[in-house]
Formats: sequence, structure tokens, C-alpha cells
Amino acid sequence: MTSNIAESLNVVTKEARELPIFDLLEYMRTLLERWTKEKLLKAKENKKCSCGQFQLEELPCAHALAALRHRNETYENYCSPYYTRKSLLCTYEIPVNPLPDESKWNVPQHILDEVVKPPAGDKRQPGRPQKERYKTYDEIKPKKYKMSCENCGGERRNKRTCKNAPKKK
Repeated sequence: MTSNIAESLNVVTKEARELPIFDLLEYMRTLLERWTKEKLLKAKENKKCSCGQFQLEELPCAHALAALRHRNETYENYCSPYYTRKSLLCTYEIPVNPLPDESKWNVPQHILDEVVKPPAGDKRQPGRPQKERYKTYDEIKPKKYKMSCENCGGERRNKRTCKNAPKKK
């Protein structure tokens, strides 16, 4: 991935390599301005971006926001109208009245007569029943092998590398 990016940058800056530093910086600045202008035009016209975030959330993505900030433009023009204050107020424009007390409900008799029973929960799941409980990670994790010396009984060494005298039996 890194080499592809480096190769792309090398191709773009190939003609500017021999320029003095000041001219190189000016060349890179014009490239950035051209890139931001293209990005903004695509975002404005198509409402699309190469990352796919704009199409999904209908909000400008991070690079579109950077391009907007660079050109001193506001992001409100690039957002979906669903995120506006006007749209939010229209959502709650229709009043929602609370239900009256249960004693004042007008429910038809055929609905009142209907009895709703809970689902039968006795149906067995398919497959072989589990014999043991699921073990935790600590129980499954194998214990580390502890090495001890046959001569002296010390840990982390063996008989061959032991410098202590043999243990008396």
C-alpha cells in the first residue's frame, strides 16, 4: 500500500523534481488547489466521494471537509437537507397526543375477547445437548511447564547446567 502511494506521488511530481524549493512549493500548492477544487465539484455535483461516506451518511467526509476548510467554504451547502433545522422542526410539527386513561379507551368487544398466550418454550433446540459448561479462557489456557533441576531442586535450570552440589538423598 505504501509503495503504491509513493509511486503515485512520484508520477505526479516527476516534472517538478528539478525545480528550486520555492518553485516546487508553489507547484505543490497549485496541485493541492486543483485537487480540492475537483473534490468539491464532485461532491457538489454528484453528491459522491471515492471513500463512499458521503453517499452513505449524506454528510461531507473528512477529505471533503479539509478541502472546504482550505477554500474557506461552509459545509452546510454540502449536507443533506434532512440535517437542517427546518427539517427537524417539520418532523415534530404534527402534534402527538398522549393516550387517555385505560378506562376511557374505546376497544371493540371481539378484541377484548381474544386471549393472547405466550409462545410455547418447551421446544428443544436442534443438535446434541451440551454435557459440560463453557470454560473460561483462564481454564482453557495451558499451564506453563516449570523446569526444575534434579540435583538441587532449583527452578529455571536443569541437571546439566546446574552449578550447585547434588542434593543429598
